[in-house]
Amino acid sequence: MALLYPTFLWAFFALLIPIAIHLFNFRRFKKIEFSNVRLLSQIDRQTKSGNQLKKRLILASRLLAFSFLILAFCQPLLRSENWKNSIGKNSISIILDNTYSMNLNGDEGQLLEAAKNRARAIVNGASNADEFNIITSDLNAIFMHFRGKQATLENIDKIRLTAASRPLSDLLEVQNRLLKSKNGHKMGFCISDFQKKNTTISKTIIDSTVKKTWIKLESSQLDNISIDTCFLNSPIIQIGQNIGLVAQVSNYTKDKVEDLTLELWVDGKPKGIANFTINPYSNERQIINFTLESGGNHQCELKLPGDNIAIDDELYFSLNIKNDYHVLVISEEGERYADAVFSDNPGFIYLKENDGNINFSSFKKQELIILQGLNSIQSGLNSEIKKFVQNGGTVLAFPNKNSDVVTSGLKLLCSDFGINFSEQTDNTNTKVSYLELKHPIYQNVFENTPKNPDYPTVNKHYIVQANTGVSIAKLSNGHPFIHEINFGKGHFIICVSATDNAWGNFQNHALFPPTLIKSAMMGKYKSELYQICASNVPIFTGLPFEMESGISLISKKTSFVPEVINNNGEMTLNTNGEIESPGHYNLLIKNNDTAISSIAFNLSRNESDTRTLDDDEFSQICFENSISEFTGSSEKLSSEFNKNLKGTNLWKWCIIFVLFFLLIEILLIRFYKTNAKLPA
Repeated sequence: MALLYPTFLWAFFALLIPIAIHLFNFRRFKKIEFSNVRLLSQIDRQTKSGNQLKKRLILASRLLAFSFLILAFCQPLLRSENWKNSIGKNSISIILDNTYSMNLNGDEGQLLEAAKNRARAIVNGASNADEFNIITSDLNAIFMHFRGKQATLENIDKIRLTAASRPLSDLLEVQNRLLKSKNGHKMGFCISDFQKKNTTISKTIIDSTVKKTWIKLESSQLDNISIDTCFLNSPIIQIGQNIGLVAQVSNYTKDKVEDLTLELWVDGKPKGIANFTINPYSNERQIINFTLESGGNHQCELKLPGDNIAIDDELYFSLNIKNDYHVLVISEEGERYADAVFSDNPGFIYLKENDGNINFSSFKKQELIILQGLNSIQSGLNSEIKKFVQNGGTVLAFPNKNSDVVTSGLKLLCSDFGINFSEQTDNTNTKVSYLELKHPIYQNVFENTPKNPDYPTVNKHYIVQANTGVSIAKLSNGHPFIHEINFGKGHFIICVSATDNAWGNFQNHALFPPTLIKSAMMGKYKSELYQICASNVPIFTGLPFEMESGISLISKKTSFVPEVINNNGEMTLNTNGEIESPGHYNLLIKNNDTAISSIAFNLSRNESDTRTLDDDEFSQICFENSISEFTGSSEKLSSEFNKNLKGTNLWKWCIIFVLFFLLIEILLIRFYKTNAKLPA
């Protein structure tokens, strides 16, 4: 036991006053003479011994009452086993979960407010010498600095829900790092609903020098249905052509959900609908088919009926159908076959250049570059082609029709993309026998799959081998005819036969135009359909970099000026994780009211799985990592924190004893009789 204010012990000297009064009776006695003492025969007489006992009992009760009153002012404490660790200034760090799952309601209302009340209880329960910091899910630097009690309480009031969601292990690492530089006793708290998906920790991040306490909050609303993601089943979309959108929906409830309706809206109008059933704790993918009648930017949205967590019942995404695709053909001589496909096609801007006069600066505007029968490929062109594909472009290469020309340039180019290209031709007459009809280039080319297709014939071809990629067309001898490699954000496609009648009839076949046309569209969706709010991932716009300033992102509710980065001639945006509101944002240039692009932002789906650790799982994790656990109210937390930090306060018991001994004194004076009757 210890005294919080031991200086009050000097008040015990005041007990000498009642002792002196009782020891020395200053009253003067008067002598009264009676004529006959027999008149007093019927009067009660005090006995000397009884009177002295009563006085001493009263004195003792008074001394004890005053003693316990003095002890009450001293505030005696019953220290806990580890009370010595809390002597001096304490460094207290609090992880406070402010993700969107904390918007759910519990027994005390909104979980976030309940978490803030517990944080306040910890701060108020500590001494004025202690210092505190708050670590939120978005790692807000304003709250992470150690401050005093009043400043910390003001910071707690400022905490709001955030779109950022990080695993608990990341927050614990930050907490350990911030406490590591502190001396003295260190305490780490974590206040959260402890969702299973985010509560992943390892013993390596548990600092044994920090006394840790986890405070679990229970939600009464755990059922949720979420739109997880969506993507196109083909990267090639055209005006008036069927577009297949694949949407994934998850059911985070214990019940089977039937007749669930998923709606697709495009530019504020309904475009498609899907009805389906999802089993408990599972997901389902649905395809919604629709068409677009015009090019340009289209703002799209998937919708589900609302539930407990509304943040994942809508998914925004953007589509941009280009009205014009840029195609560049580089050849030794005039290329008439590609010219026939693109020159009179209104949807394409077609450019031809000779090998000896290439404008590399035009590459950033192209969707497709065709290398047509080059005798050689210089190192400069090789480097620019590789960079072009890396940044999302598509290259389609055909070998030279003169097999006597050394193909080392094409071989070197193919090797950069992981393709082994032979320099010797195979002169066996063969035929294309297989097409990968699920590949974007040949998908939907045939209305019905032909039973006996008339594919191109091949008289001569080179042999290529690759450990990656896909052969979208194969010869009857099993050799690849057209092989595609995904490289960076783009595609490299090699055809093993030259566009010459002596090599085969592919250039005259009906498959030749769709192969070239759809190759030009392959790189369109190198950018994602949507971005994640509060993310630091760079946004690739697919637009050429032309200026460093004057770019803004504007939605119906807010506007934002992103950082603009020149990424090899492409405009890349960095929001630094500052966009937290989901929706469609128009990309505008200064002094221009027309949007050059539309970018969709959605909240992370990390909070969609609302399942939390049950009591046994929570206790097991705490036990394995030597963490104290708490699940009570903020009032109980304040009491427990004071008890652990300062000890059990006994001043209330002292007041009870004061009142008790004062009652004893009153009873002694009122009912204790010292009279004895004399015999007659």
